[in-house]
Amino acid sequence: MLTLGAMLGVTIPALFLGLVLYVLWHLHNLNRLLLWLNKPTNNTPEAIGIWDEAFFKLHNQYIRQRSSRKKLTKVLKRFQRSTKAMPFATIVLNSNNVIEWFNPASKSLFGLRSRLDIGQRIDNLIRQPEFIQYLNNKDFTKSVEFDNQQKKISLNITEYGNGQFLLSASDITQRTKLDEMRRNFISNASHELRTPITVMSGYIEMLQDSVDEPNKFPVEKIHQQTIRMEKIISELIELAKLEATVSIDKHKTLDMDKLLNEVFNEAVSLDQDKHVLLLDINDIQITGVYEEIRIAISNLLTNAIRYTSEGGEIKLYTTTDDNGCYIHVKDNGIGIGYEHIARLTERFYRVDEGRSREKGGTGLGLAIVKQILDHHGATLHIKSSPGHGSEFTCFFPVVKH
Repeated sequence: MLTLGAMLGVTIPALFLGLVLYVLWHLHNLNRLLLWLNKPTNNTPEAIGIWDEAFFKLHNQYIRQRSSRKKLTKVLKRFQRSTKAMPFATIVLNSNNVIEWFNPASKSLFGLRSRLDIGQRIDNLIRQPEFIQYLNNKDFTKSVEFDNQQKKISLNITEYGNGQFLLSASDITQRTKLDEMRRNFISNASHELRTPITVMSGYIEMLQDSVDEPNKFPVEKIHQQTIRMEKIISELIELAKLEATVSIDKHKTLDMDKLLNEVFNEAVSLDQDKHVLLLDINDIQITGVYEEIRIAISNLLTNAIRYTSEGGEIKLYTTTDDNGCYIHVKDNGIGIGYEHIARLTERFYRVDEGRSREKGGTGLGLAIVKQILDHHGATLHIKSSPGHGSEFTCFFPVVKH
């Protein structure tokens, strides 16, 4: 201190007093900072020197944080307004399945109460076994349907944020009833039509043998249309049966070598040497219903025969990888335009109605294939382009136990 005083040309008491004042100035500004931090406002303390710089940076940081907070608040309010207006029940859960927030639709759908149920575990309030299993499995790639308070509920969960989950649910009771009515109507109507069509077909066959030459052509056309009607009715009944099937036994391993050879031999018999038919299969493991899978592959092969020009090549083959098994039906036929592919599995959808009727198609074959594959947790993939043929692939994923 003596050396410093000598260098500055001041006495020791004066130097000591200056240091004390300097420390007090820092303590004063530090106290102002603490007071401001306890209750931040837009008006930060004013100072000189290094404290002025510190207060200036704190002020800018405060403005930015306040602006971000306002934006987040607006987003949250907008989210709450939109979800309140939604007809679907929306519930926010934390990582422990505890309810953090829900919209008014959740009150009417699940009977939730704002003051009592916030902070409760969702599985204590919705006790349906299907929902609890869905919640505990943590596999939210698909939605779940279950009965709750005499309502049919469709529910799905999406993970978002920091370990939070957004649960959304809707009442599908009316839709389910309408679907059931539609299935019952199609099934009943198809069964009622089967008898008169069969009778008509029998009489037409009798007429074919007795009519004279000028009348044979119209009688033959009538016979063809009755056969087509019988096929449509049979396929509608088959679709109704498939839709009515709730679940299948996915633990029964099928003899796919036998099944594919059976389907291929039927196709060879149907084709009558009009095409080059190839079979290339290896050992694949598929579980499910033998007859359903047989119908699906048979429909694909029949379509390939129907829409491939004579002399064309049709190949039934299988492949496997780590994801599962694939059954392919490939042809070099007329092909299908890209705009039609997404709708091919719709009922009665035809790319070319005139050509389809001429070939004997009903527009239900691929709908049946899709329904069967859906039952087995499988999917249908279609690759095609006009003039370059088509390839229909049934993909059966690996079953995880």
